[in-house]
Amino acid sequence: MRQKRKLWIALAIVAGVILLVIISRFAGSGDTQKVNVAKVEARTIKSSILASGQLIYINPVELKPEVIGKISEIPVVEGQMVKAGQVVLRLDPQLYVAAVDQAQAGVQQAQIAIQSQKLSISNLQLQYDRQQALFKQHLVDANTFDQLGSQLEIAKEQLNSLKQALAISQAQLSSAQQNLSKTVIRSPINGMVTSLPVKVGETVITGTNIPGSTLMEIADPSEVQADVQVDEADIANLKLNQDANINAVSYPNDTFHGKVQFIAASVTDNSTACSIPTAQQGVTFEVKIGLTDEKLPRVRPGMSCRAEIFTQSTPNAIAVPLQAVLYENNPNSKSLEPTSGAYVYVMRDGKARKVDVTTGVSSDTYQEILSGLKAGETVITGPYTTLHALSDGGSVSVLPEEHDKQAKSST
Repeated sequence: MRQKRKLWIALAIVAGVILLVIISRFAGSGDTQKVNVAKVEARTIKSSILASGQLIYINPVELKPEVIGKISEIPVVEGQMVKAGQVVLRLDPQLYVAAVDQAQAGVQQAQIAIQSQKLSISNLQLQYDRQQALFKQHLVDANTFDQLGSQLEIAKEQLNSLKQALAISQAQLSSAQQNLSKTVIRSPINGMVTSLPVKVGETVITGTNIPGSTLMEIADPSEVQADVQVDEADIANLKLNQDANINAVSYPNDTFHGKVQFIAASVTDNSTACSIPTAQQGVTFEVKIGLTDEKLPRVRPGMSCRAEIFTQSTPNAIAVPLQAVLYENNPNSKSLEPTSGAYVYVMRDGKARKVDVTTGVSSDTYQEILSGLKAGETVITGPYTTLHALSDGGSVSVLPEEHDKQAKSST
């Protein structure tokens, strides 16, 4: 009797557990999930690629000295606006003033020599004319007359030589004057002094890539471009004049607009000349984007920026929020397309209905739906955990608007 009684008690316990499981399952299936929803509607979707780089001026002008000298005056400061022709730097002119004075003295000396030679020729010409009259009268022998004629010809050749010497002296004077003028540095454009690496008292020299060979840099602040590096996987999608949005680290609240102006034909050399970029290093191409905004902030060359370049635009596309699109986890799928097995949950009569869709282009926030949905339908967009735990036919209700806002703000 006791064994039978224990058996009946055990069976009752097992039956109770089974009953509780069945009840919990039915109760769970009847729970209504609270969800966020969004309307399926037509909108313009712009697919884009991202790239990072820096802001630079389009045509900066580097002023370099054309003569060697010590800086005597810098009447401008870095960041100052200047006009074309304005004096921005002076070199000590003392040495070049002396060279001009010396060249002027050489010109005057040559002019005096020419004037003296002309008087000598005039005197010889007069003597020659007199000797010629006497020679015709046979009062002067031929040797004396010929000798005087030779002296006259030699004097004329010496005059030509002195004229050449004068031309050389005048060229030397012109060169000295040009060198003197080069001690005064003027701005070639209207712009802003963006770099001023020299100081008064320093000696500057001519040449390139030598310390002291760059006086300053002047650029037009209204002509700015973003110089970014685009990954090789995206470069084939880029074309000239495509629109882009630029966000600078220094101006986080501002978005600037621009157009692609240059796409490099060769890989950017990020490594040494003797090495070849590896797959781990990555391969990038230089792309320049000209900013088109009328008013631009003060840009310092080298400021970091992020560019979003719009490669494709689809107007009036049936679209849903990006987070509404889910994908089947099918390890046996032979498709290599990342959009295969896409589906969404549509809310119909308080139920979540699974709908297979075909996706198109996407932006940062919206996904184009090529087939499976119609404008006006309601898709479920979250919350994330609830959306991924939904099943076809599950009961759902829309979260209150205030709760929806709090959920979005917390994410």
